[in-house]
Parts: sequence; C-alpha cells; structure tokens
Amino acid sequence: MISRFGHAVSAAVLVSSAASPAAFQVVFTDITGRAGIALTGVLIESVAWGDYDNDGDEDLYLTGDGSNRLFRNDGRGRFTDVTDVARVGNSLFGVGTAFGDLDNDGDLDLYVVNFNDGPDVLYRNDGPVGRSGAYRFTDITTAAGTTIERSSRGMAFVDYDRDGLLDIFVLAIGPNILYHNEGGLRFRNVAGELGVDQNDQGVGVVAVDIDNNGWPDLFTGNRSNNFSNLYLNDGGEFTDIATSVGLTKRGLGMGVAAFDADNDLDFDLYWTSWPQVSNAMYENRGELEFENVELASGTDDPRGWGISVNAGDVDLDGWQDFFVTNGFDNSSSPNVLFLNDRDGSFSDITAAIGGGDFDGRGVAFADFDNDGDLDLVVTADAGQATRLWRNDTATGNHWLGLRLRGTASNASAIGARVVVRTAVGAMVQEVSGGAGRGSQNSLPLEFGLGAATVVEKLVVRWPSGTVQTFRDVAVDQYLELTEPFAATRRSGGRRVPRQE
Repeated sequence: MISRFGHAVSAAVLVSSAASPAAFQVVFTDITGRAGIALTGVLIESVAWGDYDNDGDEDLYLTGDGSNRLFRNDGRGRFTDVTDVARVGNSLFGVGTAFGDLDNDGDLDLYVVNFNDGPDVLYRNDGPVGRSGAYRFTDITTAAGTTIERSSRGMAFVDYDRDGLLDIFVLAIGPNILYHNEGGLRFRNVAGELGVDQNDQGVGVVAVDIDNNGWPDLFTGNRSNNFSNLYLNDGGEFTDIATSVGLTKRGLGMGVAAFDADNDLDFDLYWTSWPQVSNAMYENRGELEFENVELASGTDDPRGWGISVNAGDVDLDGWQDFFVTNGFDNSSSPNVLFLNDRDGSFSDITAAIGGGDFDGRGVAFADFDNDGDLDLVVTADAGQATRLWRNDTATGNHWLGLRLRGTASNASAIGARVVVRTAVGAMVQEVSGGAGRGSQNSLPLEFGLGAATVVEKLVVRWPSGTVQTFRDVAVDQYLELTEPFAATRRSGGRRVPRQE
C-alpha cells in the first residue's frame, strides 16, 4: 500500500500487460538505495543523463534547491557522488539541466538553469585532470557570456542554424533566451533577432524537426495561460505556428515531449499542465496539422499537476511509451507510466514501479547498465527520495542501440534523425538536447525491435544534412556511428553493418 506522496514498499514489481498486445510482464526494480543515489530532505527538480567521463556508461546529474549532485556510474550498478571532485555543485536553485559537447572537443559540457537568483551556470568539461585522472569542470559562465539574470525554468541544446555548434535555448520568467554559439565557447543572445523572445513564462521546451525539413523546430510549454509556441525553423529563421496548426490548449503549461507515438514516422507532441486544464496529446497528421487525441488515447490525466514528461520504449516492442510526473500539491493524482497499446491508446502501468503516489518532478530514461532496455529515474520533492528503477522486463524482444558522434555536425549529434526499418515495422527517433521540464534522456538512442531479428535498413540524417544508409544490421548490440564513417563493432563476433 502506498499513501499520497508516500514511499513504495516493494523492490520489484510485475505488471501484466494483458491490456496491451504484449504477452509478458513489465518489471522494474527499485535499486535507489543499493545504487547509492538516494537523496532525502532536499528538493530535486530535474535530471540529465550523460557519459561525462567517456567510459561507456551513463552518469547522472541532479539539480535542486542548492543541492545539485553529479553521480558517476561505475558500470556495475553503483553510483558515486563526485560533485566536489568534478566541481559542479551549483549552489543556487537549479531547475533544469542538460549535457552537450559545446566545443566539440569530445567530452560533454553541462548547462544548469537557475530559478530566482543569479545567472545560469555553464560548466566546461576539462577532461581528466591530475594524477587521479578524474574528470573536472570549470564554471565559464562569465567568460562565455551566458550571464543574463532571469529566473530561468527550462532549457534545451539545439543547433538551430546547423553550423556544427550547439546553441542554448532557455525559458524564463521574462523574455526567452537563445544563446547562439559563436565558437570558442562564446555565446550571444539572438532571441530578439529571431523572434523567439516571447515572455510567456515558459517552463519546458523540446527541439524536434516537426516538418522533416532538416531544421530543428522548438515546442514550448508555457505557464502563462497563453498558447504554447511551435517555432517553425526555416533556414535558421523562426515563425510561431502553434495555433494555426492545432496546438490550441492553454493553461499553466509545464513539460513537453516529442516522440512518434503511432509509428507513422513523424513526431507527435505531448504537453503537461497544472489542474483545471488536462494534458494534451497532439497527433501529427502531416502537412503541419495536429489533432488533440488526449481522450481517445487515454493520456489526458485530468487530475494531475503535470510537471515533466519523457518518452522511451520500456518493453522493446518498437512503440514509444512515456512517463508523466505529477506533484507540487497533495490534491494531484499520482505520477503515470503510460504503456503504448499500439492501437492509438495507452495503458497506465505505473504499478510496475510500485505505484506513482509521490511528489514527482523530473524524469528521464537511460540504459545505465548497457543491457539494451531503458531504466528510469524520477526526482522528487524534499522529504522523498529521488528514485532509480532498473528495467528487468524479460520480453524476448530484440533491440538496437546507437551512439552517434558528429564531425561536420555537433559532436554530440543532437538533432540527428534515425529511421529504423525491420520486417515488423518502422520507427524514428532523434537525439535530444532536453525535454520535459528541464530534463534530458541519455544521448544514445535505443530502439526496441519486437520480434525482428535484423534491421533491414537504418538511415541516419545528421544535423549537417549528410545522410547515411546501412543495411542488414545485427540486433541486440550497441553501434558507434561516426559521421560520415561506417559503424564500428561493440561486441565480438558481430559484423559491421553494410553501408550504402
């Protein structure tokens, strides 16, 4: 039994997927304590996964009210708090964060947005330093020029002009900020020049190429009772088309996500809101037309105080599932893990994590143990622990993981678009620079493949516009793809896919 904003009492929970097409159990195991990341007594707002030390597994950065923490993944199911050694203990009220290689030097830098006081913080990754070889960061906020002092709420990395350098879009109380990367880790605010400086109390933002023209667009969740913004990117110039394409809900908007919910190879949009207005699921009908299918899909969550959202295929069936965090007020309904039923509807399987009856804040997916399925972290309010669930679902389904590195594109390959085709269907994902409410899934892409035993065709469109095609790709492995070179093997005995 779990009481509102209480604690889960079981470590491993099985949920039958009888309501969905799958015939297996969805299993998550709460490993928070043994993993070493339990934090109580502090408000943890947002979360980002990123392999900051280049050792091949995903590390974890948490932001909160003067309590930001960096946990290094040792690759064996344990995390070590390395905040002080890495020098990333931002002491302000951090509410959003993301990893990205801003100087294309091969390691991930870190950005933190701060609420109420002071500027945001930009940490440069200096790589291994000293005898210990520990990775360290340097606060370069002032030198970089990212010093505008507004009460920030969310952010995402995006190479909006496709010059091979990651830019930073920041939502704030006050006009939005778009820091253009000038090179040499110097930034300039161009939001006013490009018409994306609306003062809508933006909270969440996600960058995604909504019209598949090769240029990343921006979708926001605004906490102003104004409409969301969908900034359509045409060659580095933006036009807000939200209301004209059907994105018409407004309220106390919060988190946003972009994922292909119906496997028609375009991106649908999800928007969370505080009460009085239910969440929205915007189905992309093509030709820049959206329809809100919140009721038909069963994802409206009308009593939730929706805060953040992120998507991932938790059962490896090839269809995207997603998690919505609810919190802030005791009247809120619980957090929700939605399983994709593959027919336009979703089932609530939150029981798979022991129930969602706690004050959730940030959420992000990553395969932290490199076993091919997506694990889950959810942050929480003070007095409740941030929680890490290991995905132990035994589906028998196959998978493919991709670690992308740009050359002409930004090194993190943020904005790269990947289409996978198998005998049982096709799916699309993009490398994301952040979503939800200031949270970030890991940069590697994980595709569930269902029963497919080979990927017949894999197409990567890099942010630069370069397109690579691979055929007959073996499954159940991670591949490292470097623009514009062929993939390399991650596992002995697996052949390199054939590139066209």
